[in-house]
Amino acid sequence: MKIIQVIDYQTFGESWLDIAVMSARYADRLWFRIKNVSDDLMIKECGRLRKALPEMDIVLSGKPVIAVMCGMTGAHLNRDTYVMEIPKLLRGYSAHSVEEILSVQADYYTLSPIFMTKKDYEVKPLGVVDVSGLHREIYALGGINSSNVLELRGMGYAGVAGIGFYKELKEIREIISSF
Repeated sequence: MKIIQVIDYQTFGESWLDIAVMSARYADRLWFRIKNVSDDLMIKECGRLRKALPEMDIVLSGKPVIAVMCGMTGAHLNRDTYVMEIPKLLRGYSAHSVEEILSVQADYYTLSPIFMTKKDYEVKPLGVVDVSGLHREIYALGGINSSNVLELRGMGYAGVAGIGFYKELKEIREIISSF
């Protein structure tokens, strides 16, 4: 299993770059989630991230053109930002049901929320959904931690993704290495 660490610009505040650099030691991919900022600020911060981690697999939320400009590996999209063609980029997609995964073409998907997670709105976890028959690269997202990651074993996930689990990345890496 692989790990995608979500680097949420707004959640992590001034620490976002330090968390990204620390996370890169254990994560296979970083997903830079930077929203509601100007394109100029997004380009600036993507440049800082790429300079700090020149070899890291990094995808950018929602802005394929900026992802290309900044040398990112891909763009992570959702139903509001989805585009069919993204030249030269890996295309990720945030899904909230198996049906949504089946209706959209992407290189990989996140399925969420799997477990309860703290949000400013009501969260209804999907639970551990068996995705093994879908034959797609799917990452479990939402409430993943070192206490529950074992529940995903044998359920068809390519890996896990999360914002808050960065403090447990080393432990999660050790646990999933046994899968």
